[in-house]
Amino acid sequence: MSNGMITEEMLDTLRADMAKKLSPYRMRHTLGVEEMTATLARLYAPDEENMLRAAALLHDMTKELTEQQQLEILARHGVTLREDERCAPPIWHGMTAALVIPERYPALATPALLSAVRWHTTGRADMTLTDAILCLADYIEQGRDFPDCVALREAFFAPHPAEMAEKGRLAHLRRTLIRYFENTLSGLQKKGRPICPDTLAALESLRNRSEF
Repeated sequence: MSNGMITEEMLDTLRADMAKKLSPYRMRHTLGVEEMTATLARLYAPDEENMLRAAALLHDMTKELTEQQQLEILARHGVTLREDERCAPPIWHGMTAALVIPERYPALATPALLSAVRWHTTGRADMTLTDAILCLADYIEQGRDFPDCVALREAFFAPHPAEMAEKGRLAHLRRTLIRYFENTLSGLQKKGRPICPDTLAALESLRNRSEF
């Protein structure tokens, strides 16, 4: 779905709808992700900016549901969690959001948008460029003040990616995502939390590719 198919009016309507459904805290984060997603889209995928902004507005739409409510969504769609997924409720909202978007917002439910939402928490092997943009934007949006988030945001913008040639800019995105996933895995290991195989696959895939 190109920018021409998702209008500013559609985004305004979606933003207002999310504001009714999300807590003020979650909505601030969502708007921060939309802003960062737009910034990254202009660098890497300008034709997909509005699609990515819509994905950003929808990415956490089920995050504030209870675990039971999310399990019910998964069951209703015939999804059986792997054992590592079952032990990691914080990642469920990517799955459940991608499942309910076609029901609630069918006009927006393109494969690219659903994929970006589905994988924004864990990453996956062979991530697309739009997958990568939403994943990174979620972590480095300006409202994130955790030290690792601040450091990665600074590391991404300090070399001025807008001034890079396209190939160098894509390589910079890949290196930034590698650092992000390395930080994620290290943090999970330190806390004794389950390691998602999809995140391991994302990291390995990024290490073995030269660009998107």
